[in-house]
Amino acid sequence: MSFSKIKVAVVEDNGMARANLRNHLLDMGFNQIGCFSNGRELKANMRNQRLDLLLMDFHLGQNKNGVEVLQDLKQQGFINNSTCIMFVTSDRLPLIIGQIVDVHPEALIVKPYTIRNLMKNISNCLNLHSYLKPVYQSMDDDNHEKALEELDWLLEEEPKPRQKSALIKLRARILTKLERHSEAASHYREILQRSDKVIWAKWGLIQNLFLDGQIEESETLLHDLTESQLTNDKACEWLARISISNNQYSKAENYMHQIREGELSIPAARLKAYIYQSQQRGEEAINLLEKKRESNRSIRERYDEISLDLARCYLTEAELKTGNDRTPDIQVAKFLIGAAGRKLSDPAMAQKKDYMLATAAFLEGNIAKSNEILSRPGMQDLHEAEISTITDAVHAWRNVGNTEKAKEYLELSKEKLKDIDEGNSKTISTMLVTKGEEAIGERRPQALEFNKIGLQKFANKKYLAATKDFYQAYKLFPRELAFSLNLLQGMVDAELTEFKKVKTLEFLTELQSRELNNGNKKRLDEIVQRIVKKKHVYFMDMPNEETPEKA
Repeated sequence: MSFSKIKVAVVEDNGMARANLRNHLLDMGFNQIGCFSNGRELKANMRNQRLDLLLMDFHLGQNKNGVEVLQDLKQQGFINNSTCIMFVTSDRLPLIIGQIVDVHPEALIVKPYTIRNLMKNISNCLNLHSYLKPVYQSMDDDNHEKALEELDWLLEEEPKPRQKSALIKLRARILTKLERHSEAASHYREILQRSDKVIWAKWGLIQNLFLDGQIEESETLLHDLTESQLTNDKACEWLARISISNNQYSKAENYMHQIREGELSIPAARLKAYIYQSQQRGEEAINLLEKKRESNRSIRERYDEISLDLARCYLTEAELKTGNDRTPDIQVAKFLIGAAGRKLSDPAMAQKKDYMLATAAFLEGNIAKSNEILSRPGMQDLHEAEISTITDAVHAWRNVGNTEKAKEYLELSKEKLKDIDEGNSKTISTMLVTKGEEAIGERRPQALEFNKIGLQKFANKKYLAATKDFYQAYKLFPRELAFSLNLLQGMVDAELTEFKKVKTLEFLTELQSRELNNGNKKRLDEIVQRIVKKKHVYFMDMPNEETPEKA
């Protein structure tokens, strides 16, 4: 293979290591080589050209690490499946190696390397990538059915064992994209039968079991992984995400508490902050993000992103208040927005900040200012924006009365959601999109109608039928306490220990952890008393002291 026409980028913060790697590549016959010390420099360069080969270090000094850079580039469309990605790093820690493996690089070269080993790995990776080029091109075109057909054709040619292993791994990923989860799970099971030490196969199996609706088996595997220090944190994050999908925020919080705060990754810290916010505990979300922001002060990109996350928290707190009570939260939010990215001339950052400032202006009652910000050049071009920015846009346009524009951007956010693979980011983005749906108000009228029908059935003592309608209202609008309380009461009066995977006693515990006004507390206490009276249904196998009589 001729390397002269292959466009290469080297991302390495150490100048000498960067120069050495470039010289080795020149000796191999590469002559289109770009060298960068961090992800920002690489991204600026990639606005004008596409890469064929990316050699990435993990630690990039006082900047985002290589995995974070790669995730950002993929999410923003600068990197696709046709780009051959290799990590060259001195890190040997299993937790870091695990992060690298999660982004599916073609190879991982550990420093110090020999020139022969480097040349062999690059040559093998590029040859395999060339072999799979038709498959990757179909994946880039979002035609995964065609990609699977082309891959199966290659598998019929009886590839070499090493090639076959890579093809099977890719086939499982494509099946996951096609939502053929049971078939993907079968591939991962086969790999694990040969060796139960392949961690990436365990995560792949867990993901597909979960998406296939086999929640209990996926949870069992995750609980096993919490027994190991190397996999505990990621397993707890997974369990938290599963709990969130079931609207069990208290349970999700308990899993996240099993990860030491200092070891929370940025996506995990964001996830935990959103769990707090979903339970109306904004102050705890703010405290967590403040600590994370301070510990990342030297890494400017992270510091700026966390500053904007914090600003969103303060704006959310302001939305819950009225009049002058909003002012302190709005002022802090505006300070954080102004400070973020101050030294960068990045259009995407400017757009992020402007949408948040438009919301701040609306909360201050300055509609004219909000409209002026929204009319600035580039504000309506969101196709390369992150979901957080798009959902900020949904709220901002809804605030000024342009519901059609808000709906347009909501649909865009839903489309973008399909392309997110990283678990924590996908869960957070899903929560943001759901909040956008609630803001526009499309879910609430449907939920109110289901709730109304359920109340009529409940009044006629048709408790099971009422529970079905209450459940529909709850699924559409899970943060509305009235719907949650109606569902719990329906389940109790129908004497159900579980309905649609909502377990009565777990649901009770979840509601007891929420911020409740006096009326809701009184109603929940009444439901608890009904549960206590039905000990024969709910506490047959439990000692008396485990009942919620003192709740």
